[in-house]
Order: sequence, then C-alpha cells, then structure tokens
Amino acid sequence: MLSIGEFASIGRVSVRMLRHYDRIGLLRPARVDALTGYRAYAATQLTLLSRIVELKGLGLTLEQVSHVVWGDVDDGQVERMLESARTELQSTIADAEARLRRLDASLKRIRGETVMPSSQTITAEVRSIEAQRVATLTRKAPGFGPANVSPVIGPMFPESADLIQAAGIQKFGPAVALYEADESGDGTGALVTAGFVVPDNTASIDGLDVGTLPGIAQAAVTVHRGEVAGIGESWNALIEWAREHGYELDGICREVYWTPGDRPQSEWVTDLIQPVRLL
Repeated sequence: MLSIGEFASIGRVSVRMLRHYDRIGLLRPARVDALTGYRAYAATQLTLLSRIVELKGLGLTLEQVSHVVWGDVDDGQVERMLESARTELQSTIADAEARLRRLDASLKRIRGETVMPSSQTITAEVRSIEAQRVATLTRKAPGFGPANVSPVIGPMFPESADLIQAAGIQKFGPAVALYEADESGDGTGALVTAGFVVPDNTASIDGLDVGTLPGIAQAAVTVHRGEVAGIGESWNALIEWAREHGYELDGICREVYWTPGDRPQSEWVTDLIQPVRLL
C-alpha cells in the first residue's frame, strides 16, 4: 500500500486534489485507517489516476471524467465531450492569437512602423435587415467571446431543431443567435439567444420562445467564413470598419448561420450583423 503522499508523488498530483477526488467519489483510497483517518492507496490505482489526469488535461470537467472512467457513457458520448473540449480549446487559441496580433500592432505603432488596420481585411456594407419570425432558446454564458459562448451555444441549435421538427415544421432556417450582457449576479455574464428562423405563421412551439425578431434600419454587415474560433477577430474588424466609416454601434448584435451544423466548420458561412447609426 502507498500513503497518500507517496501516491500523490508518483501520480504527480497534489494531496489536496486526491482528497477532493475522494470527497466527490472519483477516486477513493483503497483503505482508510479507522482511528487516524489516514488514506492508503493500492499501486494498481495508479492506472486510474493516470486516466483521470489525462482526461482532465484534455479539457473535460471532473463530472465528465467521472462518467468516462466509471463507464457511465458510451464511445459516442465520449467523442462528443472531446469534440466540445476541442472547440473550446480552439476558441481559446484563436482569442490568444487575436490578442497577440493586437499586441504586435500596438508595438509597431509605438515604434513608428506602418500598421494595416484590421478593418481593411474584411468586406462590409451597411444595409437594412428585415424582421424575421424565430423560435429560440436563451441561456447564460460566463462572458462574451468564443471561449465563453461556444460551449453554451453549441447544444442549443440541435436542441432547437429537434423541438421545431417535433412540432411538425420541416422547412425552417437559417440559424440565428443574439448576445447581450447579463445584468444578474455579478454582471460578468452574457445572455445567449439561439434558434432558427421559422415560417411567419408559426404561433408557438413547446419548449421554445416564438416571436418576431425586429428589423434593423441600418446594420453593418460582413461575412465570416470558416471556424467559429476565429469569429471574434471578424467582429473586431467589423466594429473597426463601422467606426472608420462614420458609424457608431446602435443595438445588440446578431449572427446568422447559413451552413448546416453537420458540415465541417471550415465550410461555415456566417453573417455578422451590428446595428449602427451615423455619428
């Protein structure tokens, strides 16, 4: 048997973490001394500990790790967990790369070097947006940006589509999403509304909010092509473009997804729509 300190050292985790794993039932010691409460582990448990560390390192939550190591999920569910973790990691990387480019641009300006505005890398226009009948869900995200939003919004589209089809509506779309600040709690979160455009005569759908998304008299619009992980940079470029062309932001932004969700993200086409008004 190994003491908790020995087991932690060999497994390269902290004693505090092992105690936490014990409390939540993820990895219990092989033996606990009834008098002292000292925990002891079997050497064979190192395999399980290694698996836990590996899955955590891949970005799964401890709840997800527990389901995987104790066989509560099938291979398809594990694959979806890993795909979600991969998407979140891509978003984090894209945010970091975008921040790095902004830092590089700031350094160039300080050094007197020429910097091409990011707005010059996109094609945008100002136009009106028609009102649309939509069926949506609304949920909370911990903040703005792909890293915070993607894990929340991802499941909302298939869930919405299933409910729309269950209501007997077969022709619907495209997908839409809106983002606004969440004033509840500590005020750091975001409210994500996502769903699909539905026929104008749709009155109600069980489990979804059905209503009319108002039209926009003036909106700066551009198209983002490809991975959702890079959408934040396209938004920054659109906002910069609007300001350079004499507009100020005038309302909650929205996204329209024209590509079916079962297609690879590299093929996705997304309209970015920001209400604006002339300065």
